[in-house]
Amino acid sequence: MKHLTTTAAAGAAATFILAAPAYASGFALRETDAISLGNAYVGGVSRASDAATVVLNPAGMSLLESSELFGNVFYVGPSARFSGQNYLAPGVRTSGNQGGRNVNSAATASSYGVWKVNKRLALGYSFGTPFGLRMDYPQNWVGRYQSLVTTITDYELSLAASYRVTNKLSIGLGPRFDFLSGRFTQAANLGALNQYGTTTADLSGNGFGFGYNAGLMYKFDDKTQIGITYRSRISIPVAIKTKFAPPWSLAANPFVQGLLASESGHGKMQVTLPDSVAFGFTRRVTPRLTVMLQGEWTHWSLLQQLNAISDHGGLNTTIPVNWHNTWFGGVAVNYALRKNVLLRSGFSYDQSPVNSRNRLTRAPDSSRFTLSAGVEYSPIKMVSLDLSYAHLFTPRGSINNDAGNNAGQLIGQYSGHGNVVGFGMRTHF
Repeated sequence: MKHLTTTAAAGAAATFILAAPAYASGFALRETDAISLGNAYVGGVSRASDAATVVLNPAGMSLLESSELFGNVFYVGPSARFSGQNYLAPGVRTSGNQGGRNVNSAATASSYGVWKVNKRLALGYSFGTPFGLRMDYPQNWVGRYQSLVTTITDYELSLAASYRVTNKLSIGLGPRFDFLSGRFTQAANLGALNQYGTTTADLSGNGFGFGYNAGLMYKFDDKTQIGITYRSRISIPVAIKTKFAPPWSLAANPFVQGLLASESGHGKMQVTLPDSVAFGFTRRVTPRLTVMLQGEWTHWSLLQQLNAISDHGGLNTTIPVNWHNTWFGGVAVNYALRKNVLLRSGFSYDQSPVNSRNRLTRAPDSSRFTLSAGVEYSPIKMVSLDLSYAHLFTPRGSINNDAGNNAGQLIGQYSGHGNVVGFGMRTHF
C-alpha cells in the first residue's frame, strides 16, 4: 500500500518540468509580444524595431531610434482532447470518462522598456511569463491516476545592455532572473479502498534560478540585417511539498492516516530549463514590403530524467523524460498599407520534443503549425497600437504511457488546436 502512495507522489513530482502549454512546443511560451504574434513568432531575432528586442535579441536595443515602453496582453485559448483507455492490467480498464477540453484558457501579459543612453548605448528590461499552463481533467476521467489538475507559472525578469560597436555591428548581453511555481494533483490508487471515494495526491512547490541572454546584430545596408541570439539554460532547485486528501469516509481511519502521513512532507528536485540558439534575417524588399526568416534550435535533450529526493523518509524517485532537441522555423511579411497602418502575417512550424512513448497526460504535446495575421496602427507619432491573431494547427498525437501498475497504461490519442489574440501598445520618447 505504501508503494501506491509513493507512485502518486512521484507522478505529481514529474510535472514540474513536464507540464506543457498547448501553444508552444515543449513547455516554452512564445507569446512575448503582439508584433511577434502577428508574424507567427518569426522575425524578433533580426527586426530590431521595438522594445521587445530586449528579450528577443538584446543587440537590437542600440538600433532603436528612440527610447520606448511596450506593454502587451494576450488571451490564449488552447484545446487538447483525449480519446482512448487506461489499463491497470491487461484487459482491466479504468472506469470513467475520457475527459473534455482539458486545457483551460488563460491570459498573460508582458512589459518591455528601452532607454537610449546615447547613439551607441542602450539599456533595457523585460518582464513576462515564458512558461505556463492551466490544465484540468474531471475527477472521474480514465487517466485520473496519472493526472488531474496541473497549474504551472513561470515569471522572468531580464535586464540587458546593448552597444553599437560600428555602424553595422551591435551586441547585447544581460542577466535573467526566473521564478518557477506549480501545483499538481492526481488520484491515488489505493486498491480496495477506492470504493470509499477518491484520495487525491497534491504536490506544490517553487524555485528560483539565474541565466543570461546574449545576441548580436549585423546590418549589411539600410535594407538587410541579420541577428543571432543565445538564451542560456537555467538550473532551478525546486522545493516541493506533497500532501494527500482522503475522502471523509477514510480520513478518520488510523491505518489510512498513518499511510498517507508517511508519504506526505517535503522534498527537492533540480529542474533545468533548456538553452536555445535563434537566428534570423530581415530584408526590406520594397519601401512597403519587408520579409523575415527565422530558425531556432532548443536543447530539450537536457531533459533525460528527473530525480525527486525526499527529506522525510519517503522513496527517492527517478522519472524518465527522454526528450529530444527541436527546431522552429518560419517566414513572415510586413506590408505598409499607409503611413500609419502596417499589416503583418506569418507562418511557422514548431517541432515537439515528445513522441507516443514519452507523451504524458500533463504534456500532450505535438508539433504544430501556426498561421497568423496582425495590424499596427499609429494614431499619433509617439504611440503605436498592435492587434494580432494566430491559429495553431496541431496534428493528432498518440499516447502510450505506462505510469506503473498502480497508475496504469494510457493508450489513445490527443487532438488539439489553439487560438491566441494579442494586443500591444508602444510609446516612444
